[in-house]
Amino acid sequence: MPGKKNILPFFFIPLIFVSCSKFLPKSDSPLEIEGLSYEKSLSLKYAKQLKIDAYNSAAFLVTVADSDRYLLLPKESPLPKNLPPEITIIRTPVTNAYLCASSAMALWSRLGSLDSIRFSAIQKKDWLLDEAKEAMEEGRILYAGKYSAPDFELLLKEKCSLSIESTMIYHSPQIKEKLEALGIPVFVDKSSYEENPLGRMEWIKLYGLMCGKLDVSEDFFQGQIAKIENRDYAKKASSQSELISAPNSSKTVAFFYITSNGLVVIRGSEDYIVKMIEMAGGKYAFKNTRKSSSPSVTVSMEQFYAQCANADILIYNSSIDNTLASRKDLLEKSPLFADFKALQSGDIWMTGKYLYQATDRIGDMILDLRAIVSGEEREMIFLKRVE
Repeated sequence: MPGKKNILPFFFIPLIFVSCSKFLPKSDSPLEIEGLSYEKSLSLKYAKQLKIDAYNSAAFLVTVADSDRYLLLPKESPLPKNLPPEITIIRTPVTNAYLCASSAMALWSRLGSLDSIRFSAIQKKDWLLDEAKEAMEEGRILYAGKYSAPDFELLLKEKCSLSIESTMIYHSPQIKEKLEALGIPVFVDKSSYEENPLGRMEWIKLYGLMCGKLDVSEDFFQGQIAKIENRDYAKKASSQSELISAPNSSKTVAFFYITSNGLVVIRGSEDYIVKMIEMAGGKYAFKNTRKSSSPSVTVSMEQFYAQCANADILIYNSSIDNTLASRKDLLEKSPLFADFKALQSGDIWMTGKYLYQATDRIGDMILDLRAIVSGEEREMIFLKRVE
């Protein structure tokens, strides 16, 4: 038919960019699955990108970001008949998994289930999680190639049963298709879509289901929440949201790093780091950043100076750039820092390299931020003062 050749390329790229999977109609009604009976939906306090419906026979239907559906099914259970083709079957408890979503490794480790992970898409030298590095040194976890170039032969030889991917896999859709064609189901972790940082951490409940340790995951998650809530002001709070938020402080906080060409990379105003600063009682110093699918926004040093020179606290993101040995290092990056209020007061901090692999310690990061905003004495886990 005339016109088709021009129309197809126009629509092809946006479809790949948005999802690479068919969006499902939103519905509060549980799916009827032949041979299974719906029992209840699991309670999730902060994770908004997950919906988990429990069925009999220890089966769980997981809906991720209203677009992907997975049926967690015990290995001995028969496959339900007439199951919609877009639903991916994941046999539980998971074994011999190929982990490409680096943020999930800490959650599996916290569950005591690294023995479920057989392959890593991250090399040993790039892991900052000691347990993961040790497992690779001992050969319990094997490097099976990066997410965009997996060692298919190794995965098949070692009987890989699940590939846990980040949303980066959408940039290599042919890899996802090949894994599935080889009989390896693919689960895409979309925890990065969570607006609330505690929502990211609550994904441990999903991984608890995958490895048969839901109770362990729930106990850990409640323990992290209790750490944040157990403060004197919590007794006066009237709602859950108030319990999580510290009393408002007048202190402003800038979170950034400097690129090799002198530009400043800050966090977008909707980013989860910014949400943690606000939950800790601080105010994000760089206001009016545009909403973006990317968590980072790059600005000139002059723009950064204009909005952050009077910030009370500077936090340098050393998990991306090299660490700062002293305040002098900041001045070498730009002499404009000499005029910054935080440099003159000495309220300069930097993160450790472990920050982005520590999904299980988000509660502790909020407590670190709360301490520097309130002036509270605390043994820091993620932040270190720059002298």
